[in-house]
Amino acid sequence: MIKYLSLFSGIGAFEKALERLNIPFELVGYSEIDRFASKAYSLLHGVPESMNFGDITKLNEKELPDDIDLITYVFPAKI
Repeated sequence: MIKYLSLFSGIGAFEKALERLNIPFELVGYSEIDRFASKAYSLLHGVPESMNFGDITKLNEKELPDDIDLITYVFPAKI
């Protein structure tokens, strides 16, 4: 099983792709600063919002699990 970290997650398009490709993964957390996107992510993927690391600039990488297999990200959009 792939241990997975999602950054700049939005609503989690990469996660849906993994699901549709039948690739098993375990989400270790996601990082999303937009509260509406975080709520949507949580609802769409059936995970608690407490898995959201929030602002990536405040994330201490030393506190992350050391066995993450896959990290994905989407370039943040300017609105």
